[in-house]
This record gives sequence, C-alpha cells and structure tokens, in this order.
Amino acid sequence: MVVELRFKALVATFLVLGLVAACGTNGSTRSSDTPLDVDPGPALQQAVEQLLALESASFVLDHLKGSTVLVPGVLMTKVSGEVSIPDRFRVTVEAESEFPKSYIEISIVTIDDTAYMTDIFSGGWNQISVDSLPFNLLGLGQTLADIVDAIQVPRAIGEERVNGVDTLHIGGSIDSEVLSELVPGAGEGFPVGLELWLDRNQGLLQKVLIVGRVVPTDATDTVRQLTLEDINQPVEIEPPGDTSG
Repeated sequence: MVVELRFKALVATFLVLGLVAACGTNGSTRSSDTPLDVDPGPALQQAVEQLLALESASFVLDHLKGSTVLVPGVLMTKVSGEVSIPDRFRVTVEAESEFPKSYIEISIVTIDDTAYMTDIFSGGWNQISVDSLPFNLLGLGQTLADIVDAIQVPRAIGEERVNGVDTLHIGGSIDSEVLSELVPGAGEGFPVGLELWLDRNQGLLQKVLIVGRVVPTDATDTVRQLTLEDINQPVEIEPPGDTSG
C-alpha cells in the first residue's frame, strides 16, 4: 500500500507528457526551413480519424531536454510501453533520484480491471487497484486525437522520411491545459509548441514533439519526444507471474 501511494504521482505524470509525445532527427531527413505551400487541414483531419480508430501501438516517450519531476527529488527521464485497446497496456517508467543519485525503474501492466506494478525496492510484482492509477492509456487514441484536433495555427513545415515512412511535418501551438488528459498536473496558460509527423499516405501519427513548459515544475525549454511504432499491429500483453495482492 505504501509503495502504491508513493508512486501514484510517479505513474500519473509518466504520461508526460507527451504521451504522448515527439521527435528528434534520429532516422529522419531534415525539413526545409521554408514552410511548404500545403494546407495541413486535410492531413490533420485524417490523423484524427486514424487515432480514433487506433487499436494498438508501441511507444517511447523521452526527454530531449529537461526532465519531469514525479515527486520531489525524483526525475522521470523516459517511458516506453505498448497499448492494446480496449483492455490492456504495459509500460516501463525510468527515472533518477537526485539524493542519492540512483536509477529507478517501475513497470505497470493493466488487463481489464486489474493492474500490477513492480516494487521499487524488490522488483517484485504487486496487484493494485486500477482506480489508483490516475490515467487511462486505453483512451490513448482519443486523447491524442483531441490534442491533434486542438492544434492552433497549423503550418506545413516540410516533408521527411522517418524510419522508412514518408511523412508531412506540421508545426503549431497548443495551450498547456489541453494536455491535461495526457499530463496530470498540466498547468494553465503556458504556450506550448507542438510538432507532428504524419504518414503522407495513411495519416498515421508517427511522432509528436512537445516544446516548452506543460506543468509548473518544468523548465521553460523542456522538450519531450513521443515516437509511435507498430501501429495497429498485434501485441500480446499477459499478467506478470509471481504477483501478490
């Protein structure tokens, strides 16, 4: 129970932000500095439709600059996992404690109405209440669709080939509070830069870049990157062994 409560804030904010989301140059072709004369509206609408129909995906959410304060003295650096809509997800949260300096890793598996989380000290699995997790990754498609739909003043930045996929790179901005479903604790009134990489053929969201402060403890130059892969590919997520209630 102590472990569950202690890391409720940690797993809550893991979604950082981003969960969703965004992108570096790894595996990418650099965009031109001259914006394309392309209306991004149809591509964004196609992306929303694809996200609403999302069945499964794997993802990596990383910090290109800065980190996320989970609890005082503990900084989240990376989150990775898989989601199978409508009833399963598996994630690993990576973080660092400042004093003493040490690496922390927590894994979470949710299946239907049952959740499991590893103990930070022993690494063993504990069964916990789904209600104690203040996020719902099973709504990831809807959450990302709402964010894409809320992008302000979108513009086509360029075309890039990202991990073998031809994409349209779109930039814009979003109000920090719009990210509240993705990022527990998101503040109000912070201007956030948002960049999207969309599959030119199908409109599938490949990457999201979130630039700037989202929660009050963020540095103003924080940059978070979300990469989606294996979109709508079969994924197996099973209960961990040797759990305790």
